[in-house]
Amino acid sequence: MRVQIVEDELIFAYDLQQSLESLGYSVTGIASSERQAIELARRERPDLVLMDINLGRGGDGTRAAEEVTKNLQLPVIYLTANAGDDILEKAIKAAPYGYVIKPVHIVELNATIRAALARVNEEKKTRRAERRFRLAMEAAHFGVMEFDVGRQQIEVDGYLESIFELPSQGFTVSRDGFLRHIEDVEVREKTTELLLSGKMIQVCVAWRCNGGERIWLEIHASYFTEEDRVVGILRDVSERIEAEEHLRQAAVVFETTGDGILILDREQRVCMANKAFERITGWRVQDVLGQRPDDFLHASRIGDRRRIAGSDDPDSVQVEITCRRRDNSLFPAWEGLSPVIDRVGKLTHYVLTFCDISALRSVESRLTHIALHDALTGLGNRHQLDICLRHNIARAATRTEDGGFGLLVIDLDGFKNINDSLGHAVGDEMLVEIARRFRSTLRQNDVAIRMGGDEFLILLDKLRSIDDAKALGRKLLALISEPIRTSVGQTVSATASIGIALFPEHADSADELVQAADTAMYEAKSAGRNRSAVFSQSLARRALERLQLEQGLRQAIVRGELELQWQPVIDMRDGRITGAEALLRWNHGASGRISPERFIPLAEETGLILPIGDWVLEQACRNAAEWKALGLEAGRLAINVSALQLQQDGYAEGVGEALARHGLSPTMLEVELTESSLQHGEAVQRALHKLRALGVHLALDDFGTGFSSLSMLKFLPLTRLKIDRSFIRDLATDPNDMAITRTIAVMATTLGLEVTAEGVETEIQRTILLGLNVHEVQGWLYHPALPAAKFAELLQSAADAQAR
Repeated sequence: MRVQIVEDELIFAYDLQQSLESLGYSVTGIASSERQAIELARRERPDLVLMDINLGRGGDGTRAAEEVTKNLQLPVIYLTANAGDDILEKAIKAAPYGYVIKPVHIVELNATIRAALARVNEEKKTRRAERRFRLAMEAAHFGVMEFDVGRQQIEVDGYLESIFELPSQGFTVSRDGFLRHIEDVEVREKTTELLLSGKMIQVCVAWRCNGGERIWLEIHASYFTEEDRVVGILRDVSERIEAEEHLRQAAVVFETTGDGILILDREQRVCMANKAFERITGWRVQDVLGQRPDDFLHASRIGDRRRIAGSDDPDSVQVEITCRRRDNSLFPAWEGLSPVIDRVGKLTHYVLTFCDISALRSVESRLTHIALHDALTGLGNRHQLDICLRHNIARAATRTEDGGFGLLVIDLDGFKNINDSLGHAVGDEMLVEIARRFRSTLRQNDVAIRMGGDEFLILLDKLRSIDDAKALGRKLLALISEPIRTSVGQTVSATASIGIALFPEHADSADELVQAADTAMYEAKSAGRNRSAVFSQSLARRALERLQLEQGLRQAIVRGELELQWQPVIDMRDGRITGAEALLRWNHGASGRISPERFIPLAEETGLILPIGDWVLEQACRNAAEWKALGLEAGRLAINVSALQLQQDGYAEGVGEALARHGLSPTMLEVELTESSLQHGEAVQRALHKLRALGVHLALDDFGTGFSSLSMLKFLPLTRLKIDRSFIRDLATDPNDMAITRTIAVMATTLGLEVTAEGVETEIQRTILLGLNVHEVQGWLYHPALPAAKFAELLQSAADAQAR
């Protein structure tokens, strides 16, 4: 045993050292002052310190003893000649292990040292046990509670950081202060009852911390009779509760999910399966336990499965795979394989999930068909056309010997009339039947496309020559023209115009090829319809000219290039001006005067006739208002109107509003329409009746050149027939023209209609017409078409002559 001596009387100290060493003790050193005592003890760490209370000038032994016991945890035995109460009271503060009065008896001192060291050893054991207990509580995150029934207080110690948000140190709290943290009132009352009755407590409660955080607390406590106390442990089990909750949720998901789930061991043998697996595959769990999925589930894409299983990637791998049911039927599946890694990073299991995607693939197939096919006819649509064109062009770039192909653009002639007259249902039946005929005629690799409306395209695969395309065109024209019997008992037939273009002879790209075939189709239509035409550069030039003409016409109104000229209508009996017809002229900024024969049909075809017609009406009313303001009598003013205008809702109302806006009477306006306008159904007839009801005059222009039924004349509110110039030109030499003109004049008189002859240029024509009782004419015999200002001057001259 190692002993330190603190004594200011060195003779006594050395004598004491010899006595102790004779008893077998080892003296670590002798200190004679307070400071030396502390320094020596800190350096040598003896097992025991013999401390003199009175160190003279060296200081106070009791202070040194307090320092040694408090900071160095060393046992102290006092050696002193003083035994007064005041000295004793002061010495006890250091909790000494003995108090020996000088002069010292060595036997007594030896016994005191032995007893002190025995006590030190026991205290060390106790402290070590307490430390182990505390470390164990810290490691297990346990808190200790002790309920004093008498004082109604609970002492708490141990791991309290997550429970009371305090470090691991003991404190006392009232019973109510402890219980108020329990969230559930029922559980709180039950715990209170158990505490008061001294029964065993085993509860898991929702615990509300001081900061408001909610945790789960497990309390285990029992009443000890001999202690008259309830003692137990507290533990934060939030992680366990959450884990259990997650496990419950996972179990529900495992059993109720629609996906099949297999739990595999490290060798990928089946350990567990859910109900969805049995439902999807027909396999029972007990039938596949211990087997690998490759042995019973995977079918044609086993290679994919093996690649995934052998992957070192710890992340989940997913793949589409074909699986086999118990009855050997196959189905496509979306499968995922995920490794299960434990806390130390070791692979323990695999989770294989899969779902039957048969319905998805079926829907995808239907959607793909819908996306690439026309809903009415089942032919391909423009999306399929784009795909096929790209494919064929790419093939042509790599296989020049058989990479060429052809494109046919087919447009039905007069299909709109069938829709308007017989209805869209009949039109749809016609389109479906024509599509069926295409499918039955074309080769397997040819593709038929419906672009919309009555326009079809046909891609001819590996076309050998232009003659083959022409032959197919003739065959298709014959097929289309065959009569079609509809469901309503109506038999209909149609013709078509076909444009043919070849790749790469006629185009370098898909867009150019379509444009080339489209240009050829318009050529076939212009040439009389019911025929085919092959693209050529001359057609391309005409198409370009047509495009430029169309673009120029779109800008003509904005640029002020349109003009109305007025051709007077003359009463041949007295030369009086009875009215005038407005004739549209286009003065192109670069090309000069463009003939109406060129741009009027284009305006009709492109729909530009609608804004142009509105401009003509407004300009005619403006001119008439200006002449009226000058006091000039212009008579009846005529404008030409297309069938497209008459088909527009509210056209007649718009005419009335324009007349009212300029302060004009409806009776001064005459609307001229062609025979072809009468073939556009009830909308045109309704517009004509509304115009006539306003007081507007209606004239049928170019009468005799069309194909309208004469019986329609009695149902239309016409006021005038105009004999076309083609009959007037050879009136003196052609008996047929004479007969037609006489018939029109007699029929008009019979129906009570006025008659005007166009294109009168000679005196002979004038004489013959007067003999046929035709009085009003237009033509160069009297006046050409005049600008508005010139026509105003003509009106003024006529007024002046009449005044004279």
